[in-house]
Amino acid sequence: MRCPDALGGIGLAFVAGVCERLLVVDDEDSVRRAYQSHFAGAGFEVHSAASLQEAAERLAANTFHAVIADVCLTPDVGSEGLAIAAYLRHMRHDPPVVILTAYGSPDRAEAAARLGVDAFLHKPVSLVWLESLLRARIDDRRRGTGPEAMAVAG
Repeated sequence: MRCPDALGGIGLAFVAGVCERLLVVDDEDSVRRAYQSHFAGAGFEVHSAASLQEAAERLAANTFHAVIADVCLTPDVGSEGLAIAAYLRHMRHDPPVVILTAYGSPDRAEAAARLGVDAFLHKPVSLVWLESLLRARIDDRRRGTGPEAMAVAG
């Protein structure tokens, strides 16, 4: 089965003919394009956003299987990626969330952990490795064996 990505390209679906819908949130166009190219080629339906407002619009219009967000989208605020994770948890929508940062701090990493993000990673990140991480987390959610399920079962 072939899956269209959000920009009209075609990617191959690898999981039982199901396209995983991915939201990539980053203020840098080159980063969004690189992620778009890699993940669409890997079978994801990729949507992207450059700001917190765009991310909110995408999240209101779609359900995503995973979200990748830069922690800092504007110099003024600086923690929009964490706001996206908080919003998803508040809405009880539980896709895997990966927060990326070029300027990590212990406070932000701690906040990400409190929000239950799946990973808080420093850029640059191998896209192949990130894809493997996302697929594993998506599979965990489908099987009901993600961190939240384990906390309830444990």
